[in-house]
Amino acid sequence: MAPDFHTCRHTVLFYRDAGAVRASVTGYVEAALRAGHPALVIARPELAHDLTIELHRCHVHGRPFGPDRGELLVLDAEATLDSLCLAGRPDEARFREVVGAALASLATGHKRVAAYGEMVGVLCERGRYADAVHLESLWNALLAESDASLFCGYPRHLFQPPEARGFYEQIRAAHAETLDDEDGAGPTGTYPSRAGARACASSARE
Repeated sequence: MAPDFHTCRHTVLFYRDAGAVRASVTGYVEAALRAGHPALVIARPELAHDLTIELHRCHVHGRPFGPDRGELLVLDAEATLDSLCLAGRPDEARFREVVGAALASLATGHKRVAAYGEMVGVLCERGRYADAVHLESLWNALLAESDASLFCGYPRHLFQPPEARGFYEQIRAAHAETLDDEDGAGPTGTYPSRAGARACASSARE
């Protein structure tokens, strides 16, 4: 259950099982690297470590990566988030200086960058849901100017508190595609998930 980096501009995965997000991110990044495209991963150390192991396993025990493998850049989610905040809130200028520069450094040779990010999830864990929505809007503005695909991951339990459920809908609306490791479940498992606001096919035509 991983988005196609060629066709989807901005995808979100709501997950309960950490193994599900690990498998999804590995599949997403592996597909990009095998196609010779670069990948940017902004993740917490646990996922970054697991991704390194899984990619090595794919190379050694699966189909080896060839000489045209894309470049992989991994950044720490919490450190990167803190570096782009001003007065505790994601700042557009700093976001472009940090994340925009990272994307630009990888976007060589007309290759689409496959990005995965957990900074929005970190904000929600800190109880800063409105800032997570704001950061999603900064990402969307950057994606509109870049040849890149973004995959975001949110633990579903973050949206179980009543005060967080409205933000769940806002975050879904910021994405072109919504994935869920429990098909049809909302944040509490009590109401169905709706389709993404925009079809991935439209992204492919941009």
